[in-house]
Amino acid sequence: MKYIMAHDLGTTGDKATLFSQTGSLVASSFAGYETFYTGPGMVEQDPEEWWTAFCKTTSEIVQKAEIDRKEISALSISGQMMAVVPVDRSGELLRRSMIWADSRSTEQVEELLEKVPASDLYKITGSRLSPTYQGLKIAWLKKYEPDLYGRTFKFLQAKDYINLRLTGKFATDFSDAVMTALFDISRLEWSKELIFALGIESSKLPDVHASITDLGEIKKEVAADLGLPSSCRVILGAGDGCSAAVGAGAVEVGDTYLYLGSSAWISTIAEEPLLEKEMRVFSGAHAVKGLYFPSGTMQAAGTSYSWIKDTMYCDGSLKESDRDIYSYLDTQLCQSQRHSESILYLPYLLGERSPIWNSNARGTFIGLSASHKKVDIVRAVIEGVSMNLKWILESLEESLPIGKIRVIGGVIKSRIWKRMISNILGKT
Repeated sequence: MKYIMAHDLGTTGDKATLFSQTGSLVASSFAGYETFYTGPGMVEQDPEEWWTAFCKTTSEIVQKAEIDRKEISALSISGQMMAVVPVDRSGELLRRSMIWADSRSTEQVEELLEKVPASDLYKITGSRLSPTYQGLKIAWLKKYEPDLYGRTFKFLQAKDYINLRLTGKFATDFSDAVMTALFDISRLEWSKELIFALGIESSKLPDVHASITDLGEIKKEVAADLGLPSSCRVILGAGDGCSAAVGAGAVEVGDTYLYLGSSAWISTIAEEPLLEKEMRVFSGAHAVKGLYFPSGTMQAAGTSYSWIKDTMYCDGSLKESDRDIYSYLDTQLCQSQRHSESILYLPYLLGERSPIWNSNARGTFIGLSASHKKVDIVRAVIEGVSMNLKWILESLEESLPIGKIRVIGGVIKSRIWKRMISNILGKT
């Protein structure tokens, strides 16, 4: 029997899974890595830590599976999107990666808007400008780290860096390219107009292919270190937003899903990009060539929940039996009554994309009183995130019919989240 290995290179770590050719899960493993908050709007990770986690999880599931490793025939990666990974001609990493949550490039957004009207940018890329997009980060590096920019051969995305280590190939896919602010979503090619406007050299951008492109076999020395056969094929893969659509079964026009993890988004599948006058939502390229996924993404969904958990429950007061903090919070929320004086939480810890597109927005609690308890504030966080998702849903529904919504993502393990989101969105 043949087996397929899949990696999800996410924000908090890398999850590796091994599936049989019939779709049965054989083994899985997870390894985390650190996120560095280096200044206002500055959020970085070390791609070397990505690689270390990738190697660890790969080796672990090969050992756990207890199969003939020669039967592992293919490997593919879903990666966090909008990272910028500068490498030289030999593939050596030149600096830590500015990841999707990094919004330092606000100056570059304003400079580009002075050259290209916002409406034209939206028509070309399918999205409003955001300092989180890779192209703006590249422009920031050119201005503030010119030596590094000059030494960079290619600027890659997260999954592309791992693929480079595996195969030696510099490549990306349509889903990641679309989220750079440098790519023409209708023509599916790099936009010469936008590249010129940002002053970036097109030669520093990788070739773009379909997500299912076969990059070839793993380099022999790397395969040996990982415990994989060198005959294992590496499939290019896609950004996590695109991969999530496939994983949610959203592969046909009209299918809709909500991903709720560190960030969150609602996507619905369409035959063409959704370009609305208000420019509240954006469109991505689906793994199925010819399909798109109009979407609305918020920056700090699960991140808001993790932040309030770490902030309010870090004093060591929990009993040993309550150490599963998320289950504990679920229980507390289910047992408590909603306070008569509700708190309003604006979930803008990392700025915001859809629907307000304001990288300078910041989180706020409104309506706090002396009678509120910690559990009331936790409830407000969940409600605030859910209400922002409702705003996104309403923006999409003005142009596209949306029925049932499939929900995926780690945070959805919480009973209270599922119930509250269903009630607030008015969907099943």
